[in-house]
Amino acid sequence: MMKLGNQLLPGMVVWADLSPTQGREQSGRRPVLVVSSENYLSVVDTMAIVVPFTKKNRGWPNHVKSTGPTGLTVDSWIMTEQIRTISRDRILGVRGAVSPICLKTVRTWVGDFLGATLV
Repeated sequence: MMKLGNQLLPGMVVWADLSPTQGREQSGRRPVLVVSSENYLSVVDTMAIVVPFTKKNRGWPNHVKSTGPTGLTVDSWIMTEQIRTISRDRILGVRGAVSPICLKTVRTWVGDFLGATLV
């Protein structure tokens, strides 16, 4: 796993410590997908908007199968209903990235859930 450095980009798969959490939120150390725009990441340089991965295929249409050089060793799905803003201090390192089409699909689901159009 690579150290983050200063550059965080949309589509990056990073390892993050999501604890503590409450209720049904995903917790613990796990991979998350950076879905923030480049503009957000440059303006808000201490936070990132992310969506966690899971290894469990629930068959839900909004769980997007990850594609691209993710750096993950098992098939994984991106849980678009679990969007969250985290401190960059929670990010432990970089694993890889998803394909542009995968990022676009995830952002489409997130945009739908937020009542917005994201590209």
